[in-house]
Amino acid sequence: MPLREHSSWGDFLLDTISGLVFDAAKEDVAFRAGIPRQLLLQVETTADARRRLSGFLRTLADRLEGTNQLLSSDMKKDFVMNRLPPFHVGDGAALSTPGGQLPRLDSIVRLRYKDHIVLTVMPDQGGSDETQEKMVYIYHSLQNRRETHMMGSEETEAHGLRFPLSHVDALKQIWSSSAISVKDLKLATDEEKESLALSLWTECLLQVV
Repeated sequence: MPLREHSSWGDFLLDTISGLVFDAAKEDVAFRAGIPRQLLLQVETTADARRRLSGFLRTLADRLEGTNQLLSSDMKKDFVMNRLPPFHVGDGAALSTPGGQLPRLDSIVRLRYKDHIVLTVMPDQGGSDETQEKMVYIYHSLQNRRETHMMGSEETEAHGLRFPLSHVDALKQIWSSSAISVKDLKLATDEEKESLALSLWTECLLQVV
Protein backbone atom coordinates (compact mmCIF):
# COMPACT_ATOMS: atom_id res chain seq x y z
CA MET A 1 0.00 0.00 0.00
CA PRO A 2 1.46 3.42 -0.90
CA LEU A 3 2.86 5.48 1.96
CA ARG A 4 0.35 8.28 1.39
CA GLU A 5 -2.49 5.88 2.25
CA HIS A 6 -1.02 5.54 5.74
CA SER A 7 -0.22 9.24 6.13
CA SER A 8 -3.43 11.06 5.26
CA TRP A 9 -5.20 13.64 7.42
CA GLY A 10 -7.85 10.99 8.03
CA ASP A 11 -5.22 8.61 9.43
CA PHE A 12 -3.81 11.39 11.58
CA LEU A 13 -7.28 12.26 12.89
CA LEU A 14 -8.01 8.64 13.81
CA ASP A 15 -4.68 8.42 15.61
CA THR A 16 -5.05 11.73 17.44
CA ILE A 17 -8.63 11.37 18.58
CA SER A 18 -7.88 8.44 20.89
CA GLY A 19 -5.50 10.64 22.89
CA LEU A 20 -8.07 13.44 23.05
CA VAL A 21 -10.73 11.04 24.34
CA PHE A 22 -8.25 9.64 26.89
CA ASP A 23 -7.60 13.13 28.29
CA ALA A 24 -11.24 14.22 28.19
CA ALA A 25 -12.45 11.09 29.97
CA LYS A 26 -10.10 11.75 32.88
CA GLU A 27 -11.53 15.24 33.39
CA ASP A 28 -15.17 15.01 32.26
CA VAL A 29 -17.44 12.46 33.91
CA ALA A 30 -19.82 12.57 30.94
CA PHE A 31 -17.26 10.70 28.84
CA ARG A 32 -17.14 7.94 31.46
CA ALA A 33 -20.90 7.51 31.85
CA GLY A 34 -22.22 4.10 30.85
CA ILE A 35 -24.33 3.71 27.72
CA PRO A 36 -27.74 1.98 27.84
CA ARG A 37 -27.34 -1.73 27.11
CA GLN A 38 -30.10 -1.62 24.54
CA LEU A 39 -28.18 0.96 22.52
CA LEU A 40 -25.86 -1.72 21.16
CA LEU A 41 -28.84 -3.82 20.08
CA GLN A 42 -30.42 -1.08 17.98
CA VAL A 43 -30.44 -1.51 14.21
CA GLU A 44 -29.93 2.23 13.76
CA THR A 45 -28.25 4.78 16.02
CA THR A 46 -30.85 6.63 18.08
CA ALA A 47 -31.35 10.38 17.90
CA ASP A 48 -30.23 10.74 21.52
CA ALA A 49 -27.02 8.80 20.84
CA ARG A 50 -26.28 10.93 17.77
CA ARG A 51 -26.85 14.08 19.81
CA ARG A 52 -24.52 12.90 22.58
CA LEU A 53 -21.79 11.84 20.16
CA SER A 54 -22.04 15.15 18.30
CA GLY A 55 -21.66 16.98 21.60
CA PHE A 56 -18.61 14.92 22.51
CA LEU A 57 -17.02 15.65 19.13
CA ARG A 58 -17.61 19.39 19.58
CA THR A 59 -16.03 19.18 23.03
CA LEU A 60 -12.99 17.39 21.59
CA ALA A 61 -12.70 19.98 18.81
CA ASP A 62 -12.71 22.80 21.39
CA ARG A 63 -10.06 21.01 23.45
CA LEU A 64 -7.89 20.48 20.38
CA GLU A 65 -8.03 24.13 19.32
CA GLY A 66 -7.25 25.27 22.85
CA THR A 67 -4.13 23.21 23.47
CA ASN A 68 -0.51 23.23 22.36
CA GLN A 69 0.29 19.99 24.17
CA LEU A 70 1.87 17.03 22.41
CA LEU A 71 -0.82 14.73 21.08
CA SER A 72 -0.68 10.99 21.47
CA SER A 73 0.29 9.50 18.14
CA ASP A 74 0.95 5.88 17.21
CA MET A 75 1.62 7.19 13.70
CA LYS A 76 4.83 8.81 14.94
CA LYS A 77 6.01 5.51 16.37
CA ASP A 78 5.16 3.63 13.19
CA PHE A 79 6.82 6.30 11.07
CA VAL A 80 10.15 6.19 12.88
CA MET A 81 10.14 2.39 13.25
CA ASN A 82 9.04 1.34 9.79
CA ARG A 83 9.18 4.28 7.38
CA LEU A 84 12.02 6.59 8.42
CA PRO A 85 15.23 5.35 6.76
CA PRO A 86 18.17 4.39 9.00
CA PHE A 87 20.66 7.14 9.71
CA HIS A 88 23.73 5.00 9.19
CA VAL A 89 25.22 3.67 5.97
CA GLY A 90 27.00 0.64 7.45
CA ASP A 91 25.89 -1.66 10.24
CA GLY A 92 25.27 1.19 12.69
CA ALA A 93 27.80 -0.07 15.24
CA ALA A 94 29.14 3.45 15.80
CA LEU A 95 25.70 4.55 16.99
CA SER A 96 25.24 1.76 19.53
CA THR A 97 27.71 3.25 22.04
CA PRO A 98 27.78 6.92 23.10
CA GLY A 99 30.92 8.93 22.55
CA GLY A 100 32.34 12.24 23.64
CA GLN A 101 32.14 13.94 27.00
CA LEU A 102 29.68 12.75 29.64
CA PRO A 103 27.01 15.43 30.30
CA ARG A 104 27.02 17.08 33.72
CA LEU A 105 24.86 19.72 35.36
CA ASP A 106 27.05 22.57 34.07
CA SER A 107 27.36 21.12 30.54
CA ILE A 108 26.01 22.77 27.41
CA VAL A 109 24.28 20.13 25.30
CA ARG A 110 22.45 19.83 22.03
CA LEU A 111 20.29 17.24 20.32
CA ARG A 112 21.81 14.98 17.66
CA TYR A 113 20.12 13.45 14.61
CA LYS A 114 16.95 15.51 15.06
CA ASP A 115 15.58 14.39 11.68
CA HIS A 116 15.68 10.78 12.87
CA ILE A 117 13.85 11.20 16.20
CA VAL A 118 10.23 11.70 17.19
CA LEU A 119 8.90 12.92 20.53
CA THR A 120 5.36 11.94 21.47
CA VAL A 121 3.04 11.44 24.43
CA MET A 122 1.16 8.17 24.83
CA PRO A 123 -0.58 6.22 27.60
CA ASP A 124 1.87 4.17 29.65
CA GLN A 125 2.21 0.94 27.71
CA GLY A 126 3.27 -0.90 30.85
CA GLY A 127 0.43 0.21 33.11
CA SER A 128 -2.97 -1.32 33.73
CA ASP A 129 -6.12 0.16 32.23
CA GLU A 130 -7.24 1.35 35.68
CA THR A 131 -4.03 3.22 36.54
CA GLN A 132 -2.84 4.17 33.08
CA GLU A 133 -1.07 7.52 32.94
CA LYS A 134 0.53 9.35 30.07
CA MET A 135 4.26 9.09 29.47
CA VAL A 136 6.67 10.81 27.10
CA TYR A 137 8.18 8.50 24.50
CA ILE A 138 11.18 9.16 22.27
CA TYR A 139 11.68 6.89 19.27
CA HIS A 140 14.55 7.02 16.79
CA SER A 141 15.73 5.28 13.64
CA LEU A 142 19.46 5.25 14.44
CA GLN A 143 19.49 1.47 14.77
CA ASN A 144 16.89 0.61 12.13
CA ARG A 145 18.00 -2.17 9.80
CA ARG A 146 18.43 -0.95 6.25
CA GLU A 147 17.77 -4.38 4.75
CA THR A 148 14.28 -4.52 6.28
CA HIS A 149 13.36 -0.83 5.91
CA MET A 150 9.84 -0.43 4.44
CA MET A 151 9.68 -4.18 3.76
CA GLY A 152 6.88 -5.00 6.19
CA SER A 153 8.09 -8.60 6.31
CA GLU A 154 8.90 -8.82 10.01
CA GLU A 155 8.12 -7.09 13.28
CA THR A 156 10.42 -4.12 13.89
CA GLU A 157 11.88 -3.41 17.32
CA ALA A 158 11.27 0.07 18.68
CA HIS A 159 14.39 1.94 19.77
CA GLY A 160 14.03 4.79 22.21
CA LEU A 161 13.33 6.04 25.71
CA ARG A 162 10.41 6.64 28.07
CA PHE A 163 10.08 9.46 30.59
CA PRO A 164 7.42 10.71 33.05
CA LEU A 165 5.08 13.37 31.67
CA SER A 166 6.75 15.87 34.03
CA HIS A 167 9.78 15.78 31.70
CA VAL A 168 7.93 17.00 28.62
CA ASP A 169 8.80 20.71 29.02
CA ALA A 170 12.50 19.95 29.51
CA LEU A 171 12.49 17.75 26.42
CA LYS A 172 10.77 20.49 24.43
CA GLN A 173 13.56 22.85 25.53
CA ILE A 174 16.17 20.47 24.16
CA TRP A 175 14.23 20.00 20.92
CA SER A 176 13.76 23.72 20.29
CA SER A 177 17.24 24.93 21.31
CA SER A 178 20.40 24.87 19.24
CA ALA A 179 22.22 24.35 22.56
CA ILE A 180 21.14 24.55 26.20
CA SER A 181 22.67 24.24 29.65
CA VAL A 182 21.61 21.13 31.54
CA LYS A 183 21.04 23.24 34.67
CA ASP A 184 18.46 25.36 32.79
CA LEU A 185 16.18 22.42 32.00
CA LYS A 186 12.67 22.74 33.44
CA LEU A 187 12.83 19.96 36.00
CA ALA A 188 12.39 20.06 39.77
CA THR A 189 15.83 18.82 40.86
CA ASP A 190 19.40 18.87 39.60
CA GLU A 191 19.42 15.07 39.79
CA GLU A 192 16.50 14.88 37.34
CA LYS A 193 18.24 17.29 34.97
CA GLU A 194 21.47 15.29 34.94
CA SER A 195 19.58 12.00 34.65
CA LEU A 196 17.61 13.22 31.62
CA ALA A 197 20.75 14.45 29.86
CA LEU A 198 22.59 11.22 30.64
CA SER A 199 19.72 9.07 29.34
CA LEU A 200 19.67 10.92 26.02
CA TRP A 201 23.48 10.82 25.78
CA THR A 202 23.53 7.07 26.48
CA GLU A 203 21.07 6.59 23.59
CA CYS A 204 23.46 8.61 21.35
CA LEU A 205 20.87 11.39 21.01
CA LEU A 206 22.71 14.15 22.89
CA GLN A 207 26.20 15.61 22.78
CA VAL A 208 28.16 18.03 24.94
CA VAL A 209 29.33 21.11 23.03
